[in-house]
Amino acid sequence: MKKARFLILGGVILSALIYLMYVGIQTGSMYYLSVSEFMSQKESLKGRKVRVNGELLVGSVNYDPKGLELRFALKDDKTGHTLQVVYHGAPPDLLEREGVSVVAEGIYDERTDTFKADQLLVKCPSKYERKGTPEGPGSKEVRT
Repeated sequence: MKKARFLILGGVILSALIYLMYVGIQTGSMYYLSVSEFMSQKESLKGRKVRVNGELLVGSVNYDPKGLELRFALKDDKTGHTLQVVYHGAPPDLLEREGVSVVAEGIYDERTDTFKADQLLVKCPSKYERKGTPEGPGSKEVRT
């Protein structure tokens, strides 16, 4: 009798672990779409959580600190498509820099024609890397 209870309990625990792993893999393995890919598929993506990647449209950032509402637009460099994004929370660092790439995760709201993001990831552009040789106290030319 004890052995049967142990097997049933073990089966329930194993099933729960497998389910949790499946759900974790499904949420963690979500890849992102470009703005133009999203725009072409937005009807089929209604109600589904997706990630959209695009370049921040300069001058489109509007933040309301009282309501913690951030509005901005993402654009696709290749096609010129734009997507309006709404996010509730504090704006991430580097958001207003030119050339910043943003990945927004959330759900498309067709009533307002906006993408309601619940997570934002700002990727720094490569133009913030140092170019050429450094100049300063440690870079003096030595003559012999």
